[in-house]
Amino acid sequence: MSWYIEEQEPVYLDYNATTPLDPSVKTAITAGLELWANPASGNPIALKAREEIEKARKSLAELLHVTGDEVIFTSGGTEGNNWVIRSAVEKFKREHPNQTPHIICSAVEHPSILEPLHHLKDNGEIEISVLPIDPKTGQITASDALQLVTPSTCLVTVMLANNETGVLQPISDLSDFVRKASAKHDEQRLCPSKTNFFGIARSIKFDSNAIYSGTTVLLHSDATQAIGKIDVNLAELKVDAITIAGHKFYGPRNGALILRSKYTSDILPWMHGGGQEKKLRSGCKTFYASSGSACHSGAISPVLLACGISKEMAERTVRFSFGRETTNEDVDRVVKELKAMMFLAKHGSSLMNVINAGPVPGF
Repeated sequence: MSWYIEEQEPVYLDYNATTPLDPSVKTAITAGLELWANPASGNPIALKAREEIEKARKSLAELLHVTGDEVIFTSGGTEGNNWVIRSAVEKFKREHPNQTPHIICSAVEHPSILEPLHHLKDNGEIEISVLPIDPKTGQITASDALQLVTPSTCLVTVMLANNETGVLQPISDLSDFVRKASAKHDEQRLCPSKTNFFGIARSIKFDSNAIYSGTTVLLHSDATQAIGKIDVNLAELKVDAITIAGHKFYGPRNGALILRSKYTSDILPWMHGGGQEKKLRSGCKTFYASSGSACHSGAISPVLLACGISKEMAERTVRFSFGRETTNEDVDRVVKELKAMMFLAKHGSSLMNVINAGPVPGF
C-alpha cells in the first residue's frame, strides 16, 4: 500500500476537538434563520422564535434529566466554565469580605478552567488546591477532598470526561467527600461546642444530610466531552452545575450551563442588559452558533504530564478520537499510514524523497 493519501478522502479522527454537524441540525439551523425576530419582543414572529428556543431548551433538559428552568444557554463551554468560576468567587467575597476564596480542581482540567483559575490566583484573588492524578488510572482519588476542603472553599470543579485521555472521573464519589468535609466545617462553625455559655448541653442537632441541599461549596463538572457518549445525570453525579458545548456532540458552536434550580438565585449574572436567560445572561438569543472554545495546540499536554507521562513521551503523543461516523476501515487505514510514517522517520527519509519514491515496501 502507498503511504501517501492525497488521492483519498481524509480520515477524521479528531472528534474530541469538534464533531461535524448532524444533517438534522443543519436543517434546524436553516429553518431558524427564517425566524429573524428578537425572541424578547411581543410580535407574532418573535413569539414563534421564542417557542423554538424553549423547545430546544426542553429537549436538552430531557437529555440531561433536568427541568427547562435549569438550562441556561451560553456561547460554549468556555463561557460556562468562566461564569461558574467568577460567580463562585464574587459571591464568596460578598459574603466573606475578609477571607480569600479557595477553589479545588484536578490537575487535568481543560484550559478554560485552569487559565481563569491561574489568572485569579496570580492577581491574589483566590487560593487553589489541586487534586493529583493517579498515573495508573488517570483518575483523581476522591477521598483526597477530605483534606483539601477548607472553611473558605467556595467551588470544587472536576471534569467528568477528559478531552485527551477519555478517562472518566469519580464525580459522584468526589461529591460525597466534598459534602462530608463541608458539613464538618459547617458543624464546627454553627456548633463550636457541645455546651452553651452556662454549661448546659445544647439541644440543637446538626443534620449533615441537610448539607446536600444547602452546602456552601458549589460542585461543578465540565461535562463537555461526556455528552452523547454516556448518560449524564446531575442527580446521579450529585453536582450543582455542569457545562456543555454543542459542537462536541454534532451540534453548533454554542453551549449551556446546567444549574440546579435551587442555585439559580446564587449564581451572579454574567451579562447585564435586557434580562434574557432568567436575567443571568442578557443579550439577544440565537439559534445557530457563537464562539466559545479555548483549546490549545502545539504545546506539550499538561494532562499527560499530570498523569506521569515523561516530557519526551508527551512530545511524541498524538490524540485520536472517534465518532459515530468512524468505521473499522478508517482505523485500519490510519494504523497502516502511521506505520509507514514511523518507518520513514526511523530511516531518515525526507518527505520529498518519499513522494518521489512512491509506495513504501511492505505497506
